Amino acid sequence: MTMPEERTRNVLQAGAFLKELAASKAVPKQVREEAYRLLRHYPTLSDIEAIAQHEEELWQRTQSFFRTPYLTSEINPDWFRGYPQGPHRL
Repeated sequence: MTMPEERTRNVLQAGAFLKELAASKAVPKQVREEAYRLLRHYPTLSDIEAIAQHEEELWQRTQSFFRTPYLTSEINPDWFRGYPQGPHRL
């Protein structure tokens, strides 16, 4: 079972990876353009934080055992250690 922290980390790292590909001259132009195209519609760090906070607030109101948050708003800066360009932001 994937935990909210793992899911959040992977979504954010995928955005950081697309950002790295889009900026790298070491990859073919066609790959850079595709990474940039995908990144334009990819959720930003602030989008993920807002979604996670909303989910956490909703869970706090319902306290349902059947519904737990899908994401976490606790973002660890170490998640971006291997991504020099950092997380995807606008």
